[in-house]
Amino acid sequence: MSRRSSRREVDAFLRSRALDRQSNRMKTYLVLLSAVFWFATHSLHAGSPRAGVGDAGITGSQLRPYTNLWKFTQQKPGGVAEQGGTWSDSLESTVYNGQPAMKRTQIANYEKKGIKLTFVSVFDPKTMKPFSFDYSRSDNGNVRRVDFGSETVIYRHTDSTGAKPEEARVSLDRNVFDFYGGMYGLLISTLPLADGYAAEIPAFDTNKMAIDWVPVRVKGRETVPAGAGKKTETWVVETPTKLYGRMTWWVTKEPPYVIKAVLEVPKSEDGSAEVAAVMTYTMA
Repeated sequence: MSRRSSRREVDAFLRSRALDRQSNRMKTYLVLLSAVFWFATHSLHAGSPRAGVGDAGITGSQLRPYTNLWKFTQQKPGGVAEQGGTWSDSLESTVYNGQPAMKRTQIANYEKKGIKLTFVSVFDPKTMKPFSFDYSRSDNGNVRRVDFGSETVIYRHTDSTGAKPEEARVSLDRNVFDFYGGMYGLLISTLPLADGYAAEIPAFDTNKMAIDWVPVRVKGRETVPAGAGKKTETWVVETPTKLYGRMTWWVTKEPPYVIKAVLEVPKSEDGSAEVAAVMTYTMA
């Protein structure tokens, strides 16, 4: 073998080694880049911490009886806000199966349509665990009742006057909040609200007969009208539900707790987020 050919082989070998080192560095870079991308993606989409019934920071022990009245408007996309009626809200102490409890009664009066909806929620104020929920609609005989047991939730309902009563029951792996039934903003007011607070709470969904984890996000503080000639500082809290629209609550830690609410009503409950109307509730 000549010296020239040997030199060519040595040069080729060295170039090969250099290419190997470059290739290894590129592989390391790509692995690191993939790891960073994975971390960023998962951090972006990671859910908020999950809260639950019985958590020390969630309590309604400070709740006191009150009465409140909202007026509400309905606005369709591209339209103007139209008066819908009034919504009364009261909280009182009661006893449920020998246990101290509180009862929240809400009555929605749709003045133009002559329809009245009644919501009655009974719950343990210490933990905000629901005991029962009742609903009735004046014009069509629609009635619903939910009983929240320690392990089983029972949902009874009659869709309309003369319809056959139906019943469904399910066993759950944890206690739930009655966010969708009628507790809504009052429940939100009992969370440990603070700047940057975010969590998911287990709500019971009677449509699915299952737990729906509702996102809760504090958006900040805002002073808003609180009835005739009054204003109050509130926490602004958003609950962008997966199927039932985005809801925003202006709440305080003092009665009547829920000062204002804006609810986006979805056109269909399929998660498409297309809004059919926006309901706005302000204190009368």
